[in-house]
Amino acid sequence: MIILHQLWNQRRANGWIFVELLVVAFFLWIVVDPIYVITANQSIPKGYEEANAYMLLINHYNDTHGKFDAAQDAPEAMKENILRIFRTVKSLPETEAAALLSDHSSFPNAPGYNGGQYFHDTVYVHSQTYSFAQVEGSDLLATYRLRDYRTGEVMQLPADCGARGGVFITEEMARTLFGTADARGLQVRYGDSTFHEVRGVLQAYKARNDAQPTPLLIRVSADTPSSGLLQWRATIALRVKPDVDAAAFERRFRQEVAPQLNVGNFYFTSLRTLKEIREEWENTSGTSNALRLHYALAGFALLCVFLGMTGTFWIRCNTRRQDMGLMKAMGASRGAIVRQFLAEAWWLVTTAFLLSLIPTLNRVYASGFANATANGDPAYWQNQPLAHCATVTLLVYLIMLFIAALGTYIPVRRASRTLPAEALRDE
Repeated sequence: MIILHQLWNQRRANGWIFVELLVVAFFLWIVVDPIYVITANQSIPKGYEEANAYMLLINHYNDTHGKFDAAQDAPEAMKENILRIFRTVKSLPETEAAALLSDHSSFPNAPGYNGGQYFHDTVYVHSQTYSFAQVEGSDLLATYRLRDYRTGEVMQLPADCGARGGVFITEEMARTLFGTADARGLQVRYGDSTFHEVRGVLQAYKARNDAQPTPLLIRVSADTPSSGLLQWRATIALRVKPDVDAAAFERRFRQEVAPQLNVGNFYFTSLRTLKEIREEWENTSGTSNALRLHYALAGFALLCVFLGMTGTFWIRCNTRRQDMGLMKAMGASRGAIVRQFLAEAWWLVTTAFLLSLIPTLNRVYASGFANATANGDPAYWQNQPLAHCATVTLLVYLIMLFIAALGTYIPVRRASRTLPAEALRDE
């Protein structure tokens, strides 16, 4: 009751602070919400291991190039040449796993996209599609270290998977199509008549680092990529052993291995890490700049709020030095004075914050935030309207409490050291 009495006695000064806190609470919610979503999305596991993984690009001379050899342009010769290149890469002492990809977009953060609609009865999922050839020990699952959704271990590739036209799908895709993640042995249909047996279910997979996981289907072929595809470019995914020095390997590869990859009309183009590919995508797509702008604006807004609230509470405490002097003269300890002012700050912040929820929640509802069907996979908190709203609301409340406590504690602690006579004389 003493706290409420003090707040009422200072109602004119507290009124301005109260209005400021209302505006700050509403503004902070708008600032904190996108930062929470971005951070939450980036914290979701990628579903693959980026470290020690490389993409090897092999280009092909066309018939207008001086080094073009027509004899090596026959489909069988092209397939044999690309297999020779793959065997060279696979047999390197640093290689842990490698995969011969069947298209040019079957890797994370690829500039292109390959996908389609896959059906089970009348249910369908639009899924991104990766594909690779199961030849000469080619294994995309081991190269990316994609994991079984049940065991968490790297998914094993059955020896007959390519021959049987098997596929692997992510857990989200399995649940959508079959109503359960235990989809091994079931079949998905592509188009009107092409059926594929599900040979395994993978953990959630993120094709883009800043996005949430999306459905992925991996097709396994028993044949090498088509000659039409090879005439454009061949792509090999490569994983080196954990104890390999990356700089030394890349240097040796370019100096010693790359010349061996110039076979027939194929020639070595580049060796790049998955990290480099991700960073290039983020830069060229504008993702990095958008994230920097988001964080910069949020940081600037938080700094303004911090300075404004801290200054307001600081001034409020300094103008009440006389009250502190009277409290000390009546026997109040320094700790009691600090607790009294902190409690007043808590009352102001909490009351203003609760009232600010009325316009805040109205804005949230009007923006479609509460539409659960449009929010994505509910397995993630940021896609659950109630959990999302509660988390952001709690973060905003804690930020406001921290700033108010800081702006109250320091000046009150300093002023409470002053003798009662000096405080009253200054007033």
